[in-house]
Amino acid sequence: MRTTSTLMLALAGVLAASPALAQKTERPTPTPPPTGSTTDTTPRALSFADLDVNADGKVSKDEAAADARLTSHFAQVDRDGDGQLSATEFAAGHASSESSPPR
Repeated sequence: MRTTSTLMLALAGVLAASPALAQKTERPTPTPPPTGSTTDTTPRALSFADLDVNADGKVSKDEAAADARLTSHFAQVDRDGDGQLSATEFAAGHASSESSPPR
């Protein structure tokens, strides 16, 4: 009799705990940054090394596609017209784009 009572009590405990265990757990909502935060969401300009994915010392048109601004004036920056930017061409193009007002 005692064994039956113990089993019944254990079964009742398992059945009572089942709904609590079956509840969905919600992911916490991310906390927004505080007002006045210094988090900068402005896209940063990619460096020559960032763009030169294959590390051949040149940035091709395909590699330049990662930077929309560079893509829009690739032909002007490519001074020798070989379809690739050297580090010198990239630096000169970057310097001239900083000195001209944004469009």
